[in-house]
Amino acid sequence: MTGHRNGRKTSSLVIIALAGLILLAVLVAIKILMEPQIIVREDEPAPNANTPPTATTPAGEQNAVIDYGKLASDEDLQSLMAQRKEDYDVGEGIDMIARSDETIQIGDTTVSMKELQKQIQLKLGEIGEETIGPDGQPLAQPAESYGIYIVQPGDNIWNIHFRFLKDYFSRRNITLSSVADEPLRQGYSSGVGKLLKFSENMVYIYNIIDKQFSEDLNLIEPQSKIVIYKMDRVFAFLEQVDYKNINRLRFDGDTLWVPAD
Repeated sequence: MTGHRNGRKTSSLVIIALAGLILLAVLVAIKILMEPQIIVREDEPAPNANTPPTATTPAGEQNAVIDYGKLASDEDLQSLMAQRKEDYDVGEGIDMIARSDETIQIGDTTVSMKELQKQIQLKLGEIGEETIGPDGQPLAQPAESYGIYIVQPGDNIWNIHFRFLKDYFSRRNITLSSVADEPLRQGYSSGVGKLLKFSENMVYIYNIIDKQFSEDLNLIEPQSKIVIYKMDRVFAFLEQVDYKNINRLRFDGDTLWVPAD
């Protein structure tokens, strides 16, 4: 009888011990599941608790403002302007190329290129139409590019255009002499002179202080006026010019043409 009772007691202790182990295992599993897990991929470094999360700069905001005052010192801005000039194959005669979705800053003055674009469209008699998307909001339109020259003391519109034109032809292996814009011996305007006179109608002089277009470059304060080239319009015109026939050009004040033989 005594041995039977001892056997039953031992079995009970074993059952209690197993139940305790099972309960302990369940508690450990629950604790593990409730703790936050960090999964590290093989191609990613483990997170560092001391490293703040990296903020991503939205696309298009990095170059939203083009500061003329930083052109001489900002290597990123220099690289951007060099690339844009290379795209249009221009150099001297233009300080910056800005898009219509950007803002330029000259000294303490900022100029919205979008507002300039609208004013230029009005001068050209164009209607700036917007395409409305399914959500009722205007869809983003392709940005237009504008060449910007910052007017300096002593500048006049003729010399600004001539500098631009000399650079344009030089990059196409055509050299214009320094007097190519002067009248011929007979007193008539040279072909380059007529080209320059006609091109005055294709650029815009803008007073950044008064926020108005201007026709006068005289008596100006430094960096108070800019000359704006609408790049696609200017180059569409220049690409039609055959330098071999430049001295045969005729200009009547409105139209430039080469007479038929």
